[in-house]
Amino acid sequence: MVKLGFKPLDSIKQPSFNSANSSEFLDLCGKIIDDSILEGELHTPSRTFAPSQIRCKRVSWFRLRGVVPEQEAVVDRATNFTAVIGTACHQHIQELLSNYLNADWIDVADYLAQKNFTYEYKCTKSGFETSVEIFKPVPIKFAPDGIVFWKGKYWLLEIKTSEYSSFEKLSGPKPQHVDQIKCYATLLGINNVLVIYQDRMYGGMKCYEVTVTSDDMREIWDMFKEVQECAALNIAPEKPETTKYCNPSYCRYYNKCKEW
Repeated sequence: MVKLGFKPLDSIKQPSFNSANSSEFLDLCGKIIDDSILEGELHTPSRTFAPSQIRCKRVSWFRLRGVVPEQEAVVDRATNFTAVIGTACHQHIQELLSNYLNADWIDVADYLAQKNFTYEYKCTKSGFETSVEIFKPVPIKFAPDGIVFWKGKYWLLEIKTSEYSSFEKLSGPKPQHVDQIKCYATLLGINNVLVIYQDRMYGGMKCYEVTVTSDDMREIWDMFKEVQECAALNIAPEKPETTKYCNPSYCRYYNKCKEW
């Protein structure tokens, strides 16, 4: 007796187009997306600190020296789509808070001017987010998600998105995010931080408070000074104690770092 096997209907891959025209247009859309991804991948980092990579002095050192990242450009539509969804989530939360808080949603450029920082800097506004580029005393670019005046004091707002499984396990801010947060808080002189996490699948939200102390800020400034001095002397700073991100998948200077 011959047994017949059947595949469930939902396991059979359905066609992505139904005509020559739809196939051609699908290819066009894919090319546009891939070209956009490649453009971003081939971009050489500016000779500045990057708060998202602040946990590693070596990465900051390579950036300040203008070392070209070693990884080849890779078209990863899944990662790109995740970033696009994350940006949309950020903008949605920012818009809602801005409309609700009105004057208590603080413009970053106005805040910097009000505090009379001695930085040489410029601000570029895009929607609800302001990109800040500081030239002196430390070269760095960063874009805080927001500043709010709430309960009688200023709070730095940081928004992060996460996949569902990671979101469900969260019981506090992720360590790599705390490093970035300390950097933002130090540059803005704000001790109080609210970190919002949103699940990209179902929209669930969690919020954690972080306090950045004077000692934390002093450590950040000391790190800036150390890496700048190392870059000037062409001496590599120490590697981070935690080597979780010391691999080719995370670090675009992995092989160059081993040479030092």
